[in-house]
Amino acid sequence: MSIPDPPDLPSVPESEGEEQRDAAAMLDLVRSQQDRVSKQLAAEVPLILLAWGIAWFVGFGLLWLIDGAQPAVSVPLPVAVAVFIVLMVGALVSTAILGIRSGRGIRPSAEAAFTGAVYGWSWTIAFVAMFVLGTALIRNGMPPDLANIYYPTASTLLVGLLYFVGGGIWHAKPLLWLGGWIIVVALIAPFFGYPTHYLVFSVAGGGVFLVAAVVVWLWVRR
Repeated sequence: MSIPDPPDLPSVPESEGEEQRDAAAMLDLVRSQQDRVSKQLAAEVPLILLAWGIAWFVGFGLLWLIDGAQPAVSVPLPVAVAVFIVLMVGALVSTAILGIRSGRGIRPSAEAAFTGAVYGWSWTIAFVAMFVLGTALIRNGMPPDLANIYYPTASTLLVGLLYFVGGGIWHAKPLLWLGGWIIVVALIAPFFGYPTHYLVFSVAGGGVFLVAAVVVWLWVRR
């Protein structure tokens, strides 16, 4: 009794096989382009994070040194405030310049441009509102010690919330983690009171920016 030959398996037509290879090659090309664009946009991010990390670590550290350390290493109030403002403005200007440079050659869609513009303006609106509210509170009797806690805490909380919202808009999990951490720092620091809350913002806030700068730099270099 002879064993019947197995049935012939259906062969994939040559044209269909070529189409599958072309589709796979096209998918690889799309992924490669997306990765290239993502890394181009992220190329300046380590420098942006580094600028903010230095601004927070040094700036808030100097504010803490006004009253938070021994007299031998204390910093005069005018010097600490002036350096803090210069560092924050410098980080803001660096962010604007590096952000524009990273987007060169990339033309966003109208929807993406609208989202980016609204998100960018939300930072300005939020901080103006925070300062106006602080001014109103001072006019209604908020003491200077409480104002020293309100302004940095409110600013840090706004930064954390805006980073968190940005992570949700662009589906960027690292931004969600960074924003979430800054929110936690903003909520914990006031419990340490003046002037130790400045030290918390310096170490826990500025430190996380510096760590994030290293992490993003390693990812971009891969």
